[in-house]
Amino acid sequence: MSLLDFPRLHFRGFARANVPTGNRNTHGNIDIATNAVSMAGEPVDLNRPPAEFHAHLKQLAPRFNAEGKPDPEGIFSQAAGYNFCGNNHFSWENARITGVQLRDGEVDTQDALVGAKLALWGHYNEYLRTTFNRARWIDNNPARPDTTLIYAGQFTLSDKLATPNTPTLFTADIGQAHSVRWLGSGHITERSGHFLDEDFGRSRLFQFSVAKQDPHFLFNGDLPLPASMLALRQALDDDEVLGLTVQYALFNMSTPQKPDSPVFYDLAGSIGLWRRDELATYPSGRLLQPRQGSLGPVLVKVHADRVAFNMPTAIPFTTRDAGAVSEQHPTHALGGKQTLGDLLLHDGAGTLLACIPERLYSDYWRHHGVFDVPLQHAGTASGSLSLGNALTQWDEADWVLQSDSNQLYLEAPNGSKHEDFPQTITVQSRYRGELAAPAALPAQAEDGALLAIREQPSPLGHGYTALTLTGRQPGATRIALGTGKHKQYLGVRVLPDDWHLDDVPAEQVDYAFLYRHVMSYYELVYPFMSDKVFSLADQCKCETYSRLMWQMCDPQNRDKSYYMPSTRELSLPKSRLFLKYLTQVEAKARAAVPEPAVPHVIGCRAELIEELKKAIDLELSLMLQYLYAAYSIPNYAQGAALVQAGRWLPAELELACGTDDRRRNSGTRGMLLEIAHEEMIHYLLVNNVLMALGEPFHSGTPVLGQQARRRFGLDTEFAFEPFSEHVLARFVRFEWPDYIPTPGKSIATFYIAIRRALAELPGLFESGGGKRGGEHHLFLKELTNRAYPGYQLEVSGRDSALFAIDFVTEQGEGVAVDSPHFASSHFQRLRVVAGRFSACGKPFEPALPALKNPVLEARADCTVVTDGKARALMQLYQGCYELTFLLMAHHFAQQPLGSLRRSRLMNASIDIMTGLLRPLSAALMNMPSGLPGRHAGPPVPEPVSSRVSSDYSQGCDMLAQKCLALAQYARSLESDVIGMAPIEMLEFFNQQLTDLSRGKMSREA
Repeated sequence: MSLLDFPRLHFRGFARANVPTGNRNTHGNIDIATNAVSMAGEPVDLNRPPAEFHAHLKQLAPRFNAEGKPDPEGIFSQAAGYNFCGNNHFSWENARITGVQLRDGEVDTQDALVGAKLALWGHYNEYLRTTFNRARWIDNNPARPDTTLIYAGQFTLSDKLATPNTPTLFTADIGQAHSVRWLGSGHITERSGHFLDEDFGRSRLFQFSVAKQDPHFLFNGDLPLPASMLALRQALDDDEVLGLTVQYALFNMSTPQKPDSPVFYDLAGSIGLWRRDELATYPSGRLLQPRQGSLGPVLVKVHADRVAFNMPTAIPFTTRDAGAVSEQHPTHALGGKQTLGDLLLHDGAGTLLACIPERLYSDYWRHHGVFDVPLQHAGTASGSLSLGNALTQWDEADWVLQSDSNQLYLEAPNGSKHEDFPQTITVQSRYRGELAAPAALPAQAEDGALLAIREQPSPLGHGYTALTLTGRQPGATRIALGTGKHKQYLGVRVLPDDWHLDDVPAEQVDYAFLYRHVMSYYELVYPFMSDKVFSLADQCKCETYSRLMWQMCDPQNRDKSYYMPSTRELSLPKSRLFLKYLTQVEAKARAAVPEPAVPHVIGCRAELIEELKKAIDLELSLMLQYLYAAYSIPNYAQGAALVQAGRWLPAELELACGTDDRRRNSGTRGMLLEIAHEEMIHYLLVNNVLMALGEPFHSGTPVLGQQARRRFGLDTEFAFEPFSEHVLARFVRFEWPDYIPTPGKSIATFYIAIRRALAELPGLFESGGGKRGGEHHLFLKELTNRAYPGYQLEVSGRDSALFAIDFVTEQGEGVAVDSPHFASSHFQRLRVVAGRFSACGKPFEPALPALKNPVLEARADCTVVTDGKARALMQLYQGCYELTFLLMAHHFAQQPLGSLRRSRLMNASIDIMTGLLRPLSAALMNMPSGLPGRHAGPPVPEPVSSRVSSDYSQGCDMLAQKCLALAQYARSLESDVIGMAPIEMLEFFNQQLTDLSRGKMSREA
């Protein structure tokens, strides 16, 4: 039975309570049934400053001086209480383990765990993402001291030397609020004549439990745990153990030295096992109640050879010093326990079961009232137990009827809609400590007009009853469980009937409305907000924090410590007003609709030609960015080696590089290469449109950074970067379609302007048409093949030019979401891959750490490679890049109408791209750059500055010489820098171009 079994841990410290006292309604200024406030018998004028009401309360008699004695000019007022500005914060201060009991016997005060720190925290605030979260002390009915609830979210135990950044030894979440279970008066016999004497002598007992099945019930596996904690952890393995129970008593409230100050309490507690069928928040055992009012309850468990007692507040202290011990010990020194003599435990037959020596219960600070004595008489105890002697007596309460839901807030009924808001709670019944079912569960409200009670069987079975409570009228009352002198109580608060406010439309809930109907009450009764946070009477602050106000007052957060108002007096319809107010504040914000990006209107042929050249530069720049990202990803064989080395997972290999059959699935690398190839087709296709207008082939210039922004007017950055999710997001933005709204100019709007000009400008094409631009049939999508199996990029006039532009945009954007082109569009293919990367359990970065925008010579937005070997290979790459585009330019200079796919010059260009630029790119991605931690990469190409003769033979001869020079340069490099295949490729084309220049070979294959 939890604390009545072993193991046990005892702890001691202080509790800081910053509880508001102006809501106790000692002078009848507050009507809790309506949340209305009056002053001098009249409703408070809400147009007046709240400070006037605060001053009124503080000047009301009786008043008391700093010593707590009556004084008409005293600093304390009974009406405002000693802490009018309290904010409900509650915390444990310097609470530490004081003793360990792993078995019957003495409390071990030398255990390694002694001195360990304990803390009680509030809930993590998901909205403000806070640490150092305070628990809250709430009084369900502020006029009654026996209605206290503690809203706490986390319990921790740390090493004795722990600092705020030291990991805890143990942490657990607390599943529910816990209420005061035993309230005692006269726990200190001595009285000083202070007006707070009753508070000084009051004791409260609390209990909460933490479930071992909770995912946040955690022992720190990274720290060595003391042996006693390991024993506790081992005991938790028992299937009958649900977790840990923490019991603590508060007493000896400190004397406030000035108004509006928090107070401190002595805190003494114990920790034990929480066993099956025990309540989480009410201590277990056979309950004995005292006959004398100054004494407190006792719990008893009779074991086979011992009797365990739990009596933390049963016997009062005798004396109390006038002042606090010290700043580190903020409560007053107490005298010894009242001497009552030895206490004898008898059963109903008069058999002596146990004796508690006076010296044992007097040694309170060692065991905190939880201890064991030998069993005097073996056998089953009969009848009701009693404890005492000639001076004092405790008698057993045979029936104990209790619930973990001990202090309740109910909504008033919504009369206009005939709606009730019942709550069902579970009541546990025990007879002499054992689960039992009474013939009927006596449950009676002290004020029956306030609520209805319905009893029904509980699904938990024997010993449990379900009570359904339904609010009838606003107000506060208690429900008595049981009969006679040992009845127990539940506290119930029925919140005000504010349902008429539920029908108010959001547009009417402005600041004035919200203040009048909701916030004024809290501003008047709880001034801590205006004193420490912000005044609810300040519209500017409320409007600024309207969203946060709703989040804190959201009914879904009612059981969280950070809920506002802390006192939980807010009815459901009033809480909804905060959402309506937020809606109204948001609606006032000017929601300007941005003007859609209007495609540039191309007004003449010359402007169209310039825009087409710009489109060619754009497609070339896109293609090279896709290639750079693709080549930064290792190929399949390299990726497989990374799997073997344990650096990649097999699923990551498939995502990056595809499958080992090297068929259709080439992973992200293959997808990027496919899109790059298609961008090459777009580059050629737009060139065909340009040449159909009679213009020469435009080789284009790749641009990036600020130069790209100026040239294309796009927000998305152009950069040569190794692959990453960020780069993938950029690519998605590049391909964003015009049929999905997006801010700013896009590539889609760029092509809309070109298409409109091609459709509308007169005289663009020669009459009679005729093919312009060479055909090609690689890298065209399957849908095109099905619909137009003979299409090869030809442009012969306006219709074919429009078809070409539509082909470019369809392949990039996908026409529409419900179009058959959508799935195969660049946009959607990139989005699908982006989704796969974001769905990875852990981030996966497959790319080599290549530089961003590597170059040989300094230029804007780029990084210069300084490693000698890499620079040498980059020089070769730049030469091969120039050769590629010179071959294309020479083809179009000679045969703008000729076949691209049969042209030896065009095929040579493609072979140079594939056989030289591709392996050089891969090699450079794996070479040092000279910048620590970064590889080199294929350089951002410089514009093609060299030219070849327009004469076919002379041009081919010049190209042949360039091939030879590049081959010789390649051979001069160190042998491990480049393999033989690229060199032989250059030498092959040196020979072929020489043959073409001499007419020894046909110009078309």
